[in-house]
Amino acid sequence: MIISRLGLNIGIGIAVMAGLGGFARAQAPAQATTRPEINAPLPTVPDEIIAFRQANFKWMGETFADMKKAIESGADVTPFAPKAADIAVWAHRIPTVFPVGTETGHNTKAEPAIWSNHAVFEERAAAMELQAVKLASVAASGDKAAFADQYKVTGAACGACHRQFRAR
Repeated sequence: MIISRLGLNIGIGIAVMAGLGGFARAQAPAQATTRPEINAPLPTVPDEIIAFRQANFKWMGETFADMKKAIESGADVTPFAPKAADIAVWAHRIPTVFPVGTETGHNTKAEPAIWSNHAVFEERAAAMELQAVKLASVAASGDKAAFADQYKVTGAACGACHRQFRAR
């Protein structure tokens, strides 16, 4: 079921991005961290894998902070469509960046439950992906109220994983 949903979500994400036409990433508001290459090959050294996932999670957190500022200020939300689509791509990849052997080191906050309850971890990542795809679609529409609502739903999906799988 998860794999089927993931395939569907990626297809939806591609359709959302295709609907954006020539929407340039340069239109998006500046942020403190440049997006890491989310599709880069996974490093093979455990510390490098942990650093890779930490960089992507840091980018995602900063992107959510930028979205919150836009919502609070009433700014145009359409520049966030490609960023939300990137978050969906990253969410799809999350289960693959926690291989056995990366449970400790590099100041990771990953909880052992990631590896002992991996099926639930994958479900949470799939839920995050689905909500991020919806966020991209709503951002592309420019509907600020709908974006604010979907931002909350996407944030809740993100937080659901943190509560069970991330040390505080």
